[in-house]
Amino acid sequence: MPELPQPPRLPEVPDVPDVPDVPDVPQEPEPAPRTRARMFPWWTRLPTRARTALASGAAALVLAGGSAWWLHHDVYSNEMEAARGRALSQSRSVAEEFAGTRARDRESTSDIIAQNPVVIIGPQGPFRSWLLEAFPDAVDDLSPAPASARPGWATFATVRFGTPAAACTGDPTRTTTGQPVRDCLAQAAELSGQTVDMAGTSIEAHKLDPSAPNESAPPSGRYTVYVAVTRGEAARAADALVPALATAVPLAALIVALSAWVATTRALRPVEAIRTRLATVDQPGAGTRVPVPEAEDEITRLARTTNQTLDRLDAHADRQRRFIADAAHELRSPVTGLRTTLEVAVTGPQRPGTLAGALQATTRLQYLVDDLLTLARLDNASAPPPKRSPVDLTGLIRELLLELPHTRPEAAAHLTLDAPGEAVTVPGDPDQLRRLLRNLLDNAARHAGTRVAVSLDLRPGWVECTVHNDGAPIPEADRERIFDRFTRLDEARTRDTGGSGLGLAIARELAHHHRGTLAVTPADRGAAFLLRLPR
Repeated sequence: MPELPQPPRLPEVPDVPDVPDVPDVPQEPEPAPRTRARMFPWWTRLPTRARTALASGAAALVLAGGSAWWLHHDVYSNEMEAARGRALSQSRSVAEEFAGTRARDRESTSDIIAQNPVVIIGPQGPFRSWLLEAFPDAVDDLSPAPASARPGWATFATVRFGTPAAACTGDPTRTTTGQPVRDCLAQAAELSGQTVDMAGTSIEAHKLDPSAPNESAPPSGRYTVYVAVTRGEAARAADALVPALATAVPLAALIVALSAWVATTRALRPVEAIRTRLATVDQPGAGTRVPVPEAEDEITRLARTTNQTLDRLDAHADRQRRFIADAAHELRSPVTGLRTTLEVAVTGPQRPGTLAGALQATTRLQYLVDDLLTLARLDNASAPPPKRSPVDLTGLIRELLLELPHTRPEAAAHLTLDAPGEAVTVPGDPDQLRRLLRNLLDNAARHAGTRVAVSLDLRPGWVECTVHNDGAPIPEADRERIFDRFTRLDEARTRDTGGSGLGLAIARELAHHHRGTLAVTPADRGAAFLLRLPR
């Protein structure tokens, strides 16, 4: 059997890089339970509207209770101030009448003495009203006015009443005007254990009627009269507010809590509508959107952000569907060709060209799978960032330009490089940058007429690499579309000569992974691509 001629030697097929294992997403440690949740577990289980209503009601209860306390205290303080004024006026009235500086008004003075604790210190010694007889030692510390006291002298002294030591005597039941007098023992019980202010005034006494007998007029001298500032009326006036305040404070808190409940329910209604609509989204690309409220508030921004997220998910799902469909379509041609070649090799006579065609189809299939795996790795959000090391772009481009005639023998373009005299380095992954530049040069060589020119320029903070070919220009409408995956501007080209349509897509993704950009730049003739990388 004659030997078969050796098939032509084909370029070595690079090994398909292994798909890196997707690193396990590190599990975040479970956050420690909140202190509030530990202390009040029931609070975190309540609905939002209930918590808002309870918090608002509690705050209203505190504020209303504080206001009620202030009102009660203010009424009591005002009444006590009025009581001090009345006691001072009564003290002056009693002093003037006893001193004989005005006509006796027995009814007025008697009423004052009958209804108030009164102490009169005069030339004949102290006189206590019948209300103070139950406290014989309570007013011993009261002193008369000083000798130098001027007319109109007034003072306030503090007296501490202990436990009544004796019963009241001479307990009148009515004043001289016929008004009922409170029971002496009842008033003594009110004074027991109390600290009371005594309003005092002083006056110089003389006989009102010189012809009157001595027993009908007080002896001459200085009289000091003390009248107690009782708290009874002030306490009764303040306590009269308690029933109304006890009703108003809880009622106000309840009204605030109900208002908060209703307001929160209305505020959360758009949130419930968003939740209901999101619950119907069972797969990306369904086109479902949540309603956006008219009010410009946080919920409106939440709805817009949700719709933007759904837009991105739908766009991502569309890209995935197109990617899968395009990948299946691209893989079908080399797989079909490989199968046909193998069927011919099995059923027909063995020919070197048949095996060479099978190897060529396998090589194309391997390159396509390699591109797909590269895109899959670049799309993996959890993949580790590219390793960073200084990369000499000038040397890397020179190497690729020397390799290009061997890897693209069909491209007979003249290759040039215009670079600064110094080395141009950028931080990045050497393998990924090599792949990026090789894709750009392969694309330029495939579409060039006679020339491919590469230039490197240094800019503040950036390195600009321009790859220009003198082939057909790129229409302005297609300058972004050519970076889409599986995009070929010349649809008439065969898939064997036109590439897979993934080279530029991979190049742009690699540029973005290095925080750079890749775009079509205007050119006088042909097409030019501008790559910008941070220095």
